[in-house]
Amino acid sequence: GAANSDRYIYMIGLPKPEAKGIKGRPTITTEELGIRQGIYLPVHRELEYMGSLYASSVEGPVKLMVSFRTRDNPDKILASTEVTVPDGGKWTKLPFRLKLPAGAAKSHELVDFAVSMTGPQRFSLDMIRLYPADAVEGYFDPEVLKATKEMNFSLVRWGGNFMSTYHWQDGVGPLDKRRTMLNRAWGTMEYNEFGTDDFMSFCRLAGVQPMICLNLGSGTKEEARKWVEYVNGAPTTPEGAHRAANGHREPYPETIWELGNELWGDDQMGWQTPTSNAARYLEFYPVVRKQAGPGAKLVACGPGADFTPAWTGALVKQAGKDLSYLSVHYVVRLNGIVNKAPDADTLTAIPLALPIGMANLLKPIRGQIDGDPATKGRVGLAYTEWNWGGTGPSSTNIGGAVMGAGWMNMMLSQADFVPISSMSGLMGGGGLRKSEEMVWATPQCWAFWLYSHRAGDTVVATETQVRHYDVHDGMTSMPEIPNVPYLDVLATKNSTNGDLALFVANRDWKNSTPATLRLQGFSAAAQAQVDTLTADSLTAENTGDHPDAIKPVTSSLAVSGNEIQYVFPKLSVTVITLKSR
Repeated sequence: GAANSDRYIYMIGLPKPEAKGIKGRPTITTEELGIRQGIYLPVHRELEYMGSLYASSVEGPVKLMVSFRTRDNPDKILASTEVTVPDGGKWTKLPFRLKLPAGAAKSHELVDFAVSMTGPQRFSLDMIRLYPADAVEGYFDPEVLKATKEMNFSLVRWGGNFMSTYHWQDGVGPLDKRRTMLNRAWGTMEYNEFGTDDFMSFCRLAGVQPMICLNLGSGTKEEARKWVEYVNGAPTTPEGAHRAANGHREPYPETIWELGNELWGDDQMGWQTPTSNAARYLEFYPVVRKQAGPGAKLVACGPGADFTPAWTGALVKQAGKDLSYLSVHYVVRLNGIVNKAPDADTLTAIPLALPIGMANLLKPIRGQIDGDPATKGRVGLAYTEWNWGGTGPSSTNIGGAVMGAGWMNMMLSQADFVPISSMSGLMGGGGLRKSEEMVWATPQCWAFWLYSHRAGDTVVATETQVRHYDVHDGMTSMPEIPNVPYLDVLATKNSTNGDLALFVANRDWKNSTPATLRLQGFSAAAQAQVDTLTADSLTAENTGDHPDAIKPVTSSLAVSGNEIQYVFPKLSVTVITLKSR
């Protein structure tokens, strides 16, 4: 191929005989030949596009037309430019630019991108790329970067099932020379367009801390060591020099290193037993620790969603003194329910209760860790993947926002034990969405926005007296969840300005909930700020056409004395920020 694979497109121009010609002899004309693909363009913000292709010819120079055309109407050319493939049989990179006239295409409208020629020649074509001209540093979607910064996310993790077969050297260096291969985790092609340097650039541009999951499936400890050195080694080290040669002389910022992804699952490449996982961790830990330095955060591959005691026990027993954090994941489809004939209310009540169920599951694992002197009070959890989906509450709708707020309350209430958290996918569970080149935030993402913009640095004790419900025959991972409060409450204090912020998720999907808030040890100013995130329907969501249909609404609330009367809307996330008098 052009640079990184052995597959490419071979184009053969075909002559077309005409019935009529000069003096009765047929003339030979040619038809336009090429490839086209329907794509969406971000025409709401950009009309100019840049790209490149690789081509080669052994039959003389070939003129190619690169164009945008009306979908399935190849005769209607919206924008075009010409590039020439030189003779000689060598692969040549040919850059191009296209500019659409204003109004030539609409948002959500497919446009055909085409590469074509008119002639009888033959040529080879490979590695076609196209980017909007406003792509940041020529690569990144400016709207995704803007949304990530506005949401004030603090951490982005690079990990997942593919990491158990990923070899980082394949994803560094010039883009055109990175190998194309099979992504063995998902059965798709891996083009290595996004590698270590690209991830670090994204983190820099978005203002987030990077977290990288190392390959403990098919990888080796030396491979892991070199990856850590590539990221944080001085330019005088071998891999630091490698990084510098790729255009990044200085070491990257502090990175959290996760040693293995879901190695407890037999669908994972290089999956382990509890004891072999602990041994695998001890094999990698010394070299990663030495390379990363004593201050770096290292995360061991912890138990699966069922929190198997044997898995945690083996790590604690075999590697206790070398543990700091155990990863845990909870990524589920909300259809694995014990009750085989649940009604609509049950299908709503079960997922909304999951944060309470998870709090219950964390108690025994915390007890197991604190039961060993080597790990007691010192080892915590890193919730490096959590996400849910289904026909009811999901990460895309207001039901998911209420679930997400409950989850945040659950983790923040025990932040001493769960100090690291990352949703499963910035552009998925994290709540940012991109479709048809439109970018927007889900209601769940706006719930996270409330926490990242309103939460203080210290959790304040609360006592809640409110109606409860019980879950029976619920999710297989937590079938029984007793005493689920309809109002899920967390309070934080800002040590800098003294603000008290009250976060309340109302799980009641049918009724608003009137409440009396009583303050102790805090004298509130006369006006409080209220942020409300709510919608009428459980499955109400934002879309590319209506990106702001559901987002926080800010209002004020009069405060007199130490009691506040407030009615929390059904299916809502509310933040009441009180200033100190």
